[in-house]
Amino acid sequence: EKVVAEMNEVFYDSSVDTTADTLKQLQYTERVIKEVLRLFPPVPIAARQTRNELVLDGIQIPPKQILVFNFYAFHRREDFWRPDPERCDPDRFLPEASPGRHPYS
Repeated sequence: EKVVAEMNEVFYDSSVDTTADTLKQLQYTERVIKEVLRLFPPVPIAARQTRNELVLDGIQIPPKQILVFNFYAFHRREDFWRPDPERCDPDRFLPEASPGRHPYS
């Protein structure tokens, strides 16, 4: 309902063009999209091969090793997505609720 209300407010009649400026006004809609993608990532798991030796949490990882990233699990970490990572809450992406968080997280 809030997304529809925001759309109706921004695109109040058919003469309003869809531009970068009008899309920037859809702030709640953007937060909803980010939260849905957090809960249901289009790519839930990805693998990458290391090029160089690196250290993660004190563990040395040699070159040419396969690392697997589970985004589905990352986005449900209680220590990062408090208070309830399973609940859909678009306001997690309000600027004041996400200081220091990478914009693509």
